[in-house]
Amino acid sequence: MTDLSVAIKLDQIICRDEGDGPGNAEPYLWTVFFKVDGDTVVIESSGPAAPFVSGPPTVVGTPGNHGNLGTNDVDEGDTVAIPAVIGEYRTVMKPIPLTQPLLGITEVDGMIGCLVVLMEEDGTPDSAIVRGHEALDRTVRDRLAGLLSTLSITKPAPTDADIAELSGMIGDAVKSAITDGVSVFDWIGAFGNMDDQIGSAVFLFSHKQLATGGTIPFGRRWDNEGDWEIRGSITSTVLRRPKDECCADLTKQVSILERRLAALEAKAAGIKSERPALSKDSKAAIAKVRNSVPSRESVKV
Repeated sequence: MTDLSVAIKLDQIICRDEGDGPGNAEPYLWTVFFKVDGDTVVIESSGPAAPFVSGPPTVVGTPGNHGNLGTNDVDEGDTVAIPAVIGEYRTVMKPIPLTQPLLGITEVDGMIGCLVVLMEEDGTPDSAIVRGHEALDRTVRDRLAGLLSTLSITKPAPTDADIAELSGMIGDAVKSAITDGVSVFDWIGAFGNMDDQIGSAVFLFSHKQLATGGTIPFGRRWDNEGDWEIRGSITSTVLRRPKDECCADLTKQVSILERRLAALEAKAAGIKSERPALSKDSKAAIAKVRNSVPSRESVKV
């Protein structure tokens, strides 16, 4: 497997029906980006227990309070551009290593993605929204950690049911946190018209899906509190690992040297076989000459 340069970009929100009665809607967007890869995670495969995932996921939150889309005037047919500060995430994705090779496997796929919650502002106070946003980041981290505990060599990736459950749990946690932060007086002051959750979604991609590079578009449409759609894309680029390039070069050089050594050994063997054997008298004469030569230590200047 190779390392990947990955960029997730949430581009736009399309309003087909603002669903807010008289007047225009005031949407805002919560996003959380995450990845599970070799940066923080390993597969523990060296012990007596069955291999399991070890390490925390990477979770990256973004600003998510009222007005973070830069507009409070969205009507039917409008398209809202999502600011980069809440809609873009760039990282390097690495395969997850095994602590000990297993059946020839040394690495497995990781995963990367984002969770989005589209909200529509009404009468919920800012303080309650801050509380809900904090709950979002915390819940994504906790739920992802729980999901990782269910993965293994035989179940390397979450199922569609796992993702649907994750999205639902997070959406419920956000609603609960916001509701807990709204007092009776807040509710009365807003005539009971609290902020609405238009919808939530999890977009998830595996290393295998991104391994060849390129761009994959994604999106979700919600027929709730009107008719809304969010669109985005994920782009990956294959990165050559420096160590791979180094190892490949060393392997090539070693191969060249091995061939040269084999040729020299063959040549030396041929020379040795062609050299005539010395007679006994010749060997004695050579020894006599060697013995007559003074050593370097005995020569005095």
